[in-house]
Amino acid sequence: MNTSLRTIRGGTRLIFDSVEGVTNTVEKMHETIARAPLPFTAPPAQPTRAHGMIAAAVYRIIRGVNGGLREGVDRTLALLPGETQLGATSVAETRAVAALNGVCGDHLEATGNTLATPMTLRFEGQALTLEPRALQAALPTASGHIVVLVHGLSLSELSWSRKGQPSIGDRLRDDLGYTPLYLRYNTGRHISTNGQQFTRMLQALCSSWPVPVESVSLIGHSMGGLVIRSACWYARHNDADWLQHLRRVVCLGTPHHGAPLERAGHAFETVMQKIHYAQPLLLGRLRSEGIKDLRHGALLDEDWRDYDPDTTGADVRKAVPLAPGVDYYFAAANLGRDEGDPMGHLLGDLLVRPDSAVGLHRDELRRLNIRPENCRVFHEKNHFDLLDDEQVQQQVIDWFTR
Repeated sequence: MNTSLRTIRGGTRLIFDSVEGVTNTVEKMHETIARAPLPFTAPPAQPTRAHGMIAAAVYRIIRGVNGGLREGVDRTLALLPGETQLGATSVAETRAVAALNGVCGDHLEATGNTLATPMTLRFEGQALTLEPRALQAALPTASGHIVVLVHGLSLSELSWSRKGQPSIGDRLRDDLGYTPLYLRYNTGRHISTNGQQFTRMLQALCSSWPVPVESVSLIGHSMGGLVIRSACWYARHNDADWLQHLRRVVCLGTPHHGAPLERAGHAFETVMQKIHYAQPLLLGRLRSEGIKDLRHGALLDEDWRDYDPDTTGADVRKAVPLAPGVDYYFAAANLGRDEGDPMGHLLGDLLVRPDSAVGLHRDELRRLNIRPENCRVFHEKNHFDLLDDEQVQQQVIDWFTR
């Protein structure tokens, strides 16, 4: 399998970053043991460099050598020829990079790592340049009806066709004449950050579309639905023109009110923080900002900007209603055989509970008031079946033809 130069360069940089992270963890553990030899004893009121000047100097030397090697290797790889020498990005590589972005995409972006996925709108596998002539050349048969599909955490646009079958975008193109576009983005960033960039891209897209835009429809899977809702909120509050073309939004397995797995991870981390021996080993802190946003379904900057997500467990997000004048459709998956099956109530679709996916909430202000006929729960299916299951696709087609 060919590996692109971009991936090799970004991967080597990430390895050096990991060495630095491990060094910092070992040093913190060393200092913790030196300060409090017994696991459950209280640390001194005034922290000191109890592990000694020699140990501290050793750790500084390790970090210095590692940093020097990182810069040297990075500069050397930057001198090599471009992508063509080592091959273009393969499907397997695209999937691996997407997964990595979900886990630590915020770190990749902050450190300028080439593995950080830039947000792009794509058509037939190619990134689009959002200006009139480029779109005219890339989309000679463009329809006035646009549908944009937005993937979920640690995925890419390839996830919409996992088994080589036609994707829901293909079905909408062939059956109803829509032009399907696919968003690729860094799922490790804050949802609100992606939402704001997405609304700007939709504005540029509609302004440069080769033919008059008749309608825009958005389909989001999992986190993708939250990015869509964030984009709609920012579009409303910035008077974005593209919003007047928006006709419908379809959310598939979207955790509108959070995902239990992330809440459980945060709860475990909170308990472990009470054991000072365990604090340096809390790798859960390394979860990306995008993953932490899934704890309650944070959509706006205000939901995280003034709070520390590692210490704040309460739901402090601002209630974000659905955009007026837009038809919303929610689909959820459930492992149970029917509504009465306890397996479905306990596990949901393995990642998202059905009540969260259809917008239900005990707080009336947070509840998403969607018509019952615009919701459907698919039984004996998991979270990822919502991407390409034939029944789900047919339901989406039916919603589009209403």
